Amino acid sequence: MQEKLKILKMLENGQISADEAARLLQTVDSGGPAPASPVTPPPVASIPPPPAPKYEGYSSNNGRPPFPGHHAHTGPSTMEDLGRKFESFARDMAPKVQKFAESAVGAIVGVTDKVSDAFTSGGASHSGPTPSHGQSGRPAPPSRPAATTAGMAVINIEKLVEPGSHNELSLSGLNGEVRIKGYNGDKITASLTYKAKRAGAPIELMQLGGKYFLNYEPDDFHQVSIDAYVPERAFSIIKADGINCHVDCSSLTAGDMRISNENGTLNIAGLSANNLTAENGNGRFSVSNIAAVTASLENLNGPMDATEIDVANLKMTNYNSPVSIIMSNFNRHTDYLWNVETGNAKLSMNLPTMPSLGYHIKAHAAMGEIRLGLTGLQFLINEPSLAEARSVSYDHSAKKLKLAAETSNAPLTIS
Repeated sequence: MQEKLKILKMLENGQISADEAARLLQTVDSGGPAPASPVTPPPVASIPPPPAPKYEGYSSNNGRPPFPGHHAHTGPSTMEDLGRKFESFARDMAPKVQKFAESAVGAIVGVTDKVSDAFTSGGASHSGPTPSHGQSGRPAPPSRPAATTAGMAVINIEKLVEPGSHNELSLSGLNGEVRIKGYNGDKITASLTYKAKRAGAPIELMQLGGKYFLNYEPDDFHQVSIDAYVPERAFSIIKADGINCHVDCSSLTAGDMRISNENGTLNIAGLSANNLTAENGNGRFSVSNIAAVTASLENLNGPMDATEIDVANLKMTNYNSPVSIIMSNFNRHTDYLWNVETGNAKLSMNLPTMPSLGYHIKAHAAMGEIRLGLTGLQFLINEPSLAEARSVSYDHSAKKLKLAAETSNAPLTIS
């Protein structure tokens, strides 16, 4: 009896399978010895994960299907679809939380490399170059010598931007401020304020062909701040980023813009691009008067507010902080597709009412309440935490906005 109890205990603990337990019990009944150690179960063949659930909301990226044709949904099925969608959103945000945490640690120990691989170059000198015609990659004496104040060095740089349709600009700051403003001119005029960890640590605004970039090794500096005026339409690609910085970019136009900051505030205003990507973490993210075909705006652990964002395809995501959007008009495009999400915080949108503009809205507020105050809406679903509505004149509207909005544990208001 003691041997049988031992076998059953092994089965209960998952040490053997049911078939193995049956064989061992049969052996004991026939007078054979009980097992002296747990039996290792045979390897279990890997089972492929089930296919991802389909989401019935609107989407323009992340591999989701395009907006489906209009049809009525029953309440329960739509609730399940949106519930799965919000769970997927939470899973998508998990690696972003880890990314920001790892990046912050990397900044503290000075191991984060913020210079793009495409722009990497050695041999930089501790001075800002003034290019010579035909020798743009060769450094020249700075326009003004470096000054030192309380351990901080300051150099002023002036560099001519040669005409070209594929010019690129990349500026990166560390533990300071990054201010980039466009103006109607043909030169990059910048003031660099920095504190080096060792004497003679190189930092330079370099040019390689049509690529202009601030080149330095983050390990060699405690702080790098940038205050730059750049030709507003001279670059097809603009990259600006910071770690533990205040980043402010304004009055710029480019085909592709990528702006990021970690552990600080991010302000972008007066930007125009075909594709705009902007990310921030652990600080306020403010957006105003931008125009784009496609834009992805993300924030983490900080309020996010947007005013006059005329974007055809918008993905706007926040986590653990509120989102506020204020619009007075939709001018540039005919069809708009917006996805706006946040978690554990309020989501509010103030949208215009115009005869030429039609809305199709799907809103989900898990553990919260939805308030739709736009005039002229016809509800397909109208529940406290789930709603779908269309403008009565949607099919005949000259401009159309398809909007999917989600939050959790807080109200969602669209008025």
